[in-house]
Amino acid sequence: MNKEFIGTIKEPHINFIQVNNGLLLPNIWHLIQAGAWRSASVEHFEFNNIKGVLKRNEWKPVFQEVISIYPGMIWDNTLRKTKDNTFIPKLFEIKWKTVLQAAAAFFNQFEGKKIGVQLSGGLDSSIIIGLLNDLKIPFWLVGMTTNRYEFRTEKHIQELLKPLAQDTILIDYDEHLPLSHLLNVPAHQYPEILSINYNSENAMALACKKLGIEVLLTGDGGDNLFAEELPMNPNDCPWLPQVFNDPWPADLIYAPQGVKLVPFFADEGFMNCIYNLRRGKEEDNAKRWARKYFERILPQELVNYNYCADFWGLYISGLQNAIPTIEGLFKQAFELTKSKAFADTEFERLIKQDLLNAKKEMYQVIEARTAFVVWLNSLKKVEGVI
Repeated sequence: MNKEFIGTIKEPHINFIQVNNGLLLPNIWHLIQAGAWRSASVEHFEFNNIKGVLKRNEWKPVFQEVISIYPGMIWDNTLRKTKDNTFIPKLFEIKWKTVLQAAAAFFNQFEGKKIGVQLSGGLDSSIIIGLLNDLKIPFWLVGMTTNRYEFRTEKHIQELLKPLAQDTILIDYDEHLPLSHLLNVPAHQYPEILSINYNSENAMALACKKLGIEVLLTGDGGDNLFAEELPMNPNDCPWLPQVFNDPWPADLIYAPQGVKLVPFFADEGFMNCIYNLRRGKEEDNAKRWARKYFERILPQELVNYNYCADFWGLYISGLQNAIPTIEGLFKQAFELTKSKAFADTEFERLIKQDLLNAKKEMYQVIEARTAFVVWLNSLKKVEGVI
């Protein structure tokens, strides 16, 4: 196997703070080369995964020497911890024309580039597509599709929206399940939970390259803008648009294919509009307000009906298929680290649980341990590390 050189691995969306002096480091490959991977804490990584990205300021350091820092995070040298500032919207009167102008201003920054949208068949990506179509801006579509019964509505919406695009590639999700092709995950310097979805993201990145897409818009953040309760005081707005980004796939999957991954709903101008429109409104998990407000640009199926995709079937199929691979990675990790977290008995304990009993906490532990051993395996692809 030809090994990569550290200088060729670009992860600009993650930096690190050196704990002892607060120095910002663009990467920690020198520490990894020096053997820091041996003492990396899978327990802390597991803790962080359970806490979730919205509480990443409470994360524990995976490495003793450094703390990871992502776009939008601030290092408080006095408190010796990271902080995430919330978005503070501006107050003004909103009309439909104002929303269109905000969307147009966002799209215009990519003038001259091929714009793509991740076509999920859900409400959030459909709003982006509807805005582009209404503004007569050409766009291309890529997405995952499946014939599974629980995705029958999403598939129907995908078929309705395809004709609006210049061209569309839909990829069979069942051929790119979660936790598949784990041995192909590219080298990365820090464990990442999103690595378990490498196969589907890579398939979409390759589809983007085939279509010539240069900017791929995602619907990440739509749940926050359209579903969360919004206080009257803009200073109390709960949104953290910096976490709408997915830095790991952006750097290691899409960028190598010449694609910039961009969350549309993290745009300040559009967020200002939605806050002013929904200000003071209660939680709306079905997104009824958004369905009604954007009905002029949406398929009626999205306006008149509420539905929610259930990815659990895909996930559990992927997990069951991946058990032999995960077991091998656990064995390798145990040989490298001697950590009890990867011992045969611990693997048996995790996998012999009732995997069909959809308990979030159970899956979070399995995912975190798996992502950690995938990271260790990826380091073997780098010259002079393992």
